[in-house]
Parts: sequence; C-alpha cells; structure tokens
Amino acid sequence: MKSHQTSLKRELFQILDDHKSHKPMNRLFHGILFTLIILSSILLIVESVKSFHRSYFLYLYPLEVFTMIFFSIEYLLRVYTCTEIKGYKHPIIGRMKYIMTPLMLIDILSIIPFYLIIFSSNYSGFYIFSIFRVLRLFKAIRYVEAFKIIGRVFYIQREQLLVSFIFIIFVFVFASSIIYIAEKDAQPYKFSDIPSAMWYTVATITTVGYGDVYPITLIGKITGGLISMSGLLLFAIPTSILTSGFLKLNREKQNEATEVTCPSCGETFDK
Repeated sequence: MKSHQTSLKRELFQILDDHKSHKPMNRLFHGILFTLIILSSILLIVESVKSFHRSYFLYLYPLEVFTMIFFSIEYLLRVYTCTEIKGYKHPIIGRMKYIMTPLMLIDILSIIPFYLIIFSSNYSGFYIFSIFRVLRLFKAIRYVEAFKIIGRVFYIQREQLLVSFIFIIFVFVFASSIIYIAEKDAQPYKFSDIPSAMWYTVATITTVGYGDVYPITLIGKITGGLISMSGLLLFAIPTSILTSGFLKLNREKQNEATEVTCPSCGETFDK
C-alpha cells in the first residue's frame, strides 16, 4: 500500500513539475494551468471596468471560481508531492521549507484573497487583499524561460548590483540634503524637510521632471542641474552590470554546448 502511494506521489510530482515533457497528461495539465493563468489575468482586468460588472458576475464569475479551485488543488498537490525533491524529503520540515519558497508564496498569496472574500460577509473589509490577485501573473514564471534567465543574471551579479544600489542611495540622500538646505528658507512649504526634497530628487534623477516642485535659489538650481545630468550616469551603472551578467551567462552556455564529458574517465573535452 505504501509503495503504491509512493508511486502515485512520484507520478503526480512528475506531472506537476515537468512542464517540458511531451507526455499527454503533462501537456494537458500544464496547458490548462497556463491558459487559466492568462484567463484569470484577463478576468482581473475586466472586473475593474465598472460597465462590465453585471456581465462579469453573470457570466465570468463561475470561470473565476473554477480557476481558483484549480489553483488551490494545484497548490495542495505541490505541497503533497514536494517530498520527492531532494532538499525537501522530510514530511513536515521539508514541506514547511517548500511552502516558504518564492514561487509557493506567490501561489498562496494569489489564492488567499478569493477565499477571504467568499467566506466573509464584509466584502469591503477584505478588498484590500485583492491586490495580491495580480500575483497570478507571476505563476507564469515556471513556464517562461526568460524569467529564469533574468533571475540567474541578478543572482550572478548580486554583489556588484548591491554596491551600485548603495552608491545610488548615497547620492540620492546627499543630493536631497543639499536641495533641502538650499531651498528650505526660500520655499518652506515645498521643501519643508529632507523627505519632501527627496520627491524633487526622484523626479529629477529619473529625468521625469513633473514640474510641481523646482529650485529657485542659485545653489538649488546648480544642484538640480547636477542631479539631472548625473541621473543617466547613475542608472547606467546597474545597466552595465546586468549587461555584463547576460554576456557572462551567454558565454557559459556556449562553453557547455561546445564541451563533451567522457563517460569513462569523467574528463571534459572540446567538441
């Protein structure tokens, strides 16, 4: 009996985990799941249009219910079968660790609002949680290879990115402080404190320039000009780091494609 349960669990795990398999059950399950991810995102958009509210609840809400039930069953099955993964073998601790992985957190946060609203008479009280429904889009990460590549690039370049972001924050706070000191007496309502000056720095450093707040003193204007010119340079730093990461990853893939490992001795040779 136990071996039958283990076999069933393994089969379910392979269906849930292997979305690239050409087996009929794998293709059917992942085809339905990916379609429902797209449909649920469309439903979220349609629900926000007030003129469609009546039609939504008459015709489309049953599809929303079916989608949430399907996602819920998928979530429970993933928790049940996760012990097939090497790092999550323990039936309790392993499952707890698996539940806390980023994709599983996205899954549960995208499901919870539906049940909070369904089982509560105070719909407006839980409506704030509906913002998490947008996370359904991120369920597609499992299927889109581009997301995995981007995530890997961020991981490879994490130290350089951290240093660049710390430098950007330093420049941001420093520039906001100078603007505040220069403008606080001339414009006490618009530059009443450093956090208020930060809004101007954000708009300027990103070259958006809303025009609602701007410096009028000489030092403020000079600082504002320097901020606007430095904005392009500051954001060029993480951009170049990410570009370097993509090139590094591409070289690794090319090296893997041109190398062959000898099955007898384990040594690697070029093709």
